[in-house]
Order: sequence, then structure tokens, then C-alpha cells
Amino acid sequence: MSWSRTGKVSAVVVVAAVLTACGGVAEPSSGAAATDESAVLKAGWSVAPTNLDPVMATSETVWFRFGMTAIYDRLFTVDAAGEAKGMLVEEYGYSDDGLQLTMGLREDVSFRDGRALDAEVVKVNLDRARTVQSPVVKERMEAVTAVDVTGPFEVRLTLATPTPSMPYILAECAGFMVHPDLIANGDPATETNGSGAYSVESFIPGESLVLVRDRTDYWDPEAAKVARIEHHAIPDFQAFSNAVAAGQIDIGQFQPNNVASIEGRRGLKTVPVPMGTSVDLMFNRAVAPMDHLEVRQAINFALDRDAITQALYPGSEPKSQYYRDGLSGHDPEGAPVTRDVARARELLAEAGFPNGLDIGEVLISAAVTGGLAEVVQEQLAEAGIRMTPVNVDPLQIFSRWAEGRNTAHLNFSASGTEPGAGAATMWGPRRNPAGTTPEFDRILAAAADNRVSQEQRDAGYRELNRFLRDEVWSAPIAWINYPWVMTERLEGFSAEMDYATTLGPFDFRYLSMTAED
Repeated sequence: MSWSRTGKVSAVVVVAAVLTACGGVAEPSSGAAATDESAVLKAGWSVAPTNLDPVMATSETVWFRFGMTAIYDRLFTVDAAGEAKGMLVEEYGYSDDGLQLTMGLREDVSFRDGRALDAEVVKVNLDRARTVQSPVVKERMEAVTAVDVTGPFEVRLTLATPTPSMPYILAECAGFMVHPDLIANGDPATETNGSGAYSVESFIPGESLVLVRDRTDYWDPEAAKVARIEHHAIPDFQAFSNAVAAGQIDIGQFQPNNVASIEGRRGLKTVPVPMGTSVDLMFNRAVAPMDHLEVRQAINFALDRDAITQALYPGSEPKSQYYRDGLSGHDPEGAPVTRDVARARELLAEAGFPNGLDIGEVLISAAVTGGLAEVVQEQLAEAGIRMTPVNVDPLQIFSRWAEGRNTAHLNFSASGTEPGAGAATMWGPRRNPAGTTPEFDRILAAAADNRVSQEQRDAGYRELNRFLRDEVWSAPIAWINYPWVMTERLEGFSAEMDYATTLGPFDFRYLSMTAED
């Protein structure tokens, strides 16, 4: 077995005077602004989770970004280049047959009561993640058939298939470590007990989460540089903008078409982040008329991606394939899909709909950019394709879509932190009521194999990308370059943060605030 060293951070006990809630101002280096250790960081989001349990997350992205990285440490993280790195894991390696993953843990991590975060704790958490019925996590842990403690700080996973995705899966909700006492005797949905530097002061489901830094012995001395973090859900874009402009919010992810009114204001700065997030019209191929390839092709030709991107996602990129440039799976030879209404009508006629067709109710996530559904509806109508938009709560839309009664849904999608894991989630039964096909399964299995080289995996994911394009499992619309607007006092935010180009730069553990003038 070969081990991958992940870059150990030496254990340092942070001086109490620096990390106490009353805090203070740290001495700056020459030419640098002073860091305010007593600062409050206020973050705004369009959607908030309704529970605090990582295993029961309805949307991993929503749960992950809403303060949970400050409460719970996780086994792995993913850097901006899309590579898995250890967090609680120091070294790891696969067996020669690819069916065992052995992880060596840090030995300097503990909970507030002094209990070590050791191999037994990891086993309790991973067994729960893979067995408890949950919206997302159990499905993502299906490859794990057993979790064994092989040493005080060593854990071995037995896998059903030789997948390379486990470090990436364990860098998300499945890899967050909860105190075993909370699992056994408490309610992780409403209570928290993690090894992170922050605990919960208050939580209003779907609305707000307030965290306070309450320990001086956190293992990572570079993290937890603010005394308090407040997360607020502000679903209305105008109210969101007003809150940032008024200083009620220190940082927020804006929609590209919603940032112009605030960009450049005094005291604020904007950082663009090209993420592996897009907006797509997803198809249910199991129901008519989406069971016709020609209909799916016609919808793709009916959409004007350039116009939509320019109008609603300025600064972003039209999307014509399933992996973004710069990430594994991107096909540099893949030609863009350009609008051709005449060709769309020809394809409808070939499918037996010479006079056009009605695809019925299309689910629209209430979180997508305002006006997008109307533009899509108008462009499809010009090709003879009618639809009835139905707005649905952004956290409820996945379960409703999985019922399989609708022909399509318009929503954000993500290629995932790892292409194989992302494909399994995106096209699995929860996100794709039509299910997969033997050919899709064959291509994915060949690519998502930890026994082959990274170059071979990249080639396999490109093949999967081409298959999805040829079979038209969705109508991709735009890759989103999100503008993040924040106070000039905020330090440490960039497009090089962990997860930035995949899941998104949602881990705020290394952000800091400079002292006010």
C-alpha cells in the first residue's frame, strides 16, 4: 500500500488572550493592517438549512456553506485545483486491489470535553453516515461496506468497488465528525458538538445561525481568527444587496446580474470566483416526450446560451458540456451548442411533433436567477415547445423531482468535487428520475477506478462528458462566475480557497477581519 502524505500542521496551543471572545487586536507585520481577533463576521446567503445534522443535509452545498465548517472538522478538504487533501487525515492509501482505503489520523484533535477525535470516533460517524436513511449522504457512502479500526488513530474502509472518490466524499458532509455522545444521546438536528473552534449560540431553522469562538486549544492555529460568525438567510436579492450596502452583511455571494448596483461602493471589494456550478434544464428521459432523443436535441437547439449568459449571468460562460474548463473531464474539442430554431423544429417533426408540443409543468427552483424561467419559456416557444413553469422551494425541489412526474426542472447543478462522485450524484436516482443506462454505468465505472492513473481517469471522464452530450441528458445553459462582495476589512478570501472551483469557497475558517479605523 502506498501512502499519501497530506501536509501535517504542527500542534500549537493558541494563547488564551488571543482567542478569547473578548479578543483584541493582534500586532500586524510591517505594512499590514492589524487583525481584529474580537471581530464579528456577518455572512449572507439566499438559502439556509433547516437542521444542523451533517448526515441529514438536504443539499450538501447549502448545509456546508452555512457555518458548519466552523463547528465540525472533516476528514479531508479539496484545494482550489480540485485535489483532495487531508484535514483530520494525515496520510492515506489504497490497497493494490483498490478495495481498501486506510487512513492515518492526526493525534492532536479533541472535543471540548477532552475526548480525543480518534479512530473509534471516526468509525461511529462513518457507520452512521453509511447506514442512516438520509437525503444525500447514505447514497454517497454506498461504496463503503465496512469501517474497521486498525489502530488508535487508523481506520480502514472496505469498498464495494475501487473508487477514487472516497477522499472527496469525506471532504463533504459524510466526513464531518460529530461527538459520539451527541449521536448516542442527543439530537444532531438541533444540537451540535464538534471539534471545531466554534459552538452555536443560536439557530433559527431556515433563517440564521450564530457561532461563537469558545476554545483556546484548537489544533489549527491559523484558523478561527474572528470571535463571532453570524449567518443569515436573505432570499430576496434586493434586500440582500441593501444589507451589504448598509454594512449589515460583511460578505455575500451575488448573482452576476445583481451586483452592478453595489459594485465599487466605498468600503466594499468584489472578488469573482469561477465555480463548478451551472444552471441547467434537466430532463426526465423516462416520460414522454423526453423519451425522444430528438425532442431533447430540439430543446438544446432552441436555447440561446450566449444571450442568456450575457443578460442574466454577465461575466460568466455559456455552458455546452458537463465539465468546466480547467477541471477533470473537460473536453477541449467539444464544440459549443449554438441556437438553431429551424433545426429544432426539424427535430420535433422527426420525433412526430410537426406542430410543436407541450412538455407540461417544468419545476423551477425558487433560487434561480429571476427572469431565467421566463426567458427559457420564451425561447422554447419560438421553436414550438410549450411549458408551464412551476416555482418550487430550492430545498424541496429535489424530492419533488425524484417523484418522476415532471418532464424537466430548471435548477443549479454542480459537477462535484470529484467527477466520478459528482456524476454518480447528479445522474443517480435522486437527481435523475430516469436512472442511468448500462453504457453510462460502464463508462463511469472504467473512469472512476482508483487503480488507474489520473491521466486515464481524465480520459474516462471526457468520454463520459461526450456520452452525456450525445445522449442529451439535459440542456446545459451557463457556467456561473459568481461575484463575491465583501467589506474591505475582510482578509483571506480569494478564488484560491479550498473548494473554490468545485463546490465553492464556503469554508471561512481562515478568514480574518482587520481592525476598524
